[in-house]
Amino acid sequence: MATFVCIDDVFLRHRPHGEHPERPERLSSIQRALELSDLRDRVRRIAARPATSEELLRIHTPDYVHDLERRMGPNAATASGWMDPDTYYGPGSYDAALNAAGGAIEVALRVLRGQKDNGFALIRPPGHHASRGRAMGFCLLNNIAIAAAAARQEGARVAIVDIDVHHGNGTEEIFLGDPDLLFISTHQYPFYPGTGAAMVMGAGMASGTTINVPLPQGSGGPEYRLAFARVVLPALRRYAPDLILVSAGFDTHARDPLAGMSLVEDDYAVLIRMMLDVQPRLAMVLEGGYSLEALSQSVMVALQTLVEYTPPAANAPAGSAQNSDHSDESSSRGLLEEARLNVAEVQRIHHL
Repeated sequence: MATFVCIDDVFLRHRPHGEHPERPERLSSIQRALELSDLRDRVRRIAARPATSEELLRIHTPDYVHDLERRMGPNAATASGWMDPDTYYGPGSYDAALNAAGGAIEVALRVLRGQKDNGFALIRPPGHHASRGRAMGFCLLNNIAIAAAAARQEGARVAIVDIDVHHGNGTEEIFLGDPDLLFISTHQYPFYPGTGAAMVMGAGMASGTTINVPLPQGSGGPEYRLAFARVVLPALRRYAPDLILVSAGFDTHARDPLAGMSLVEDDYAVLIRMMLDVQPRLAMVLEGGYSLEALSQSVMVALQTLVEYTPPAANAPAGSAQNSDHSDESSSRGLLEEARLNVAEVQRIHHL
């Protein structure tokens, strides 16, 4: 079993104009933590590479791909500006974005081609808010959607699980009418970008392949384990993917400055193990996370979980500690009850 990691200085070239939460220091803090950890010798590094036009056009419109190149490509007169009020670009953004998409593809394909391999694309800018024809929420290209499309070209059955604090509206929009990909999102609700209601479940023949699990502000380990045990894991088992891609946002951390959830490092380890137990071919793609310390510490825990994962014994009892939806940890009784009601509604809608 191997854990593949893509991390590269090219992603540091995407630099903001002045202060901005999506900054190069997010990745450099992870780089430092990895270099100081024994994990650096336990993962297999793979190089980033630019996504091709063909790979981009499986997801994004020709007009949008052309617009990105016109604004910030090698022939742009002044490669600096804003795609929307939140989403900047600068002289190094085009290379960073292309390599982020290409890096996500490479990790996904390496994992797919193995039997029990996993991986983490430690890339930026993030991607899950980018739609087919629009940048949004710090995102230029939808990295995980592009990686999913590449895996599907090889005949894979793909599921995407988005654990960012924000709903992955771009990913949802891209696959909303697609019956051959499962998209699950757990997210703070209501919150930016205003999407992610439980009743949105896909369109036409794709009805049921979009599963939104809205969680109340303040949700932590008990609420997330409840959502995973009762919705995420049953949905994944029913779909039986060949590959799970994870939009790995760590802005659900209790110390994140942009949101209001309460996860800590050990919670991410539990959630990752739960998904690995369903399908060991799991590739994580970095999305949000804006406390440098919380982000780097959480990523190290996630990598350690990937590297040290062993499948459960065949005779392991059902409802082990990592798969239980019960917890005696401190959590507001009212908060947990609100989460139970939300999760029950999702179960009802999706017959889980």
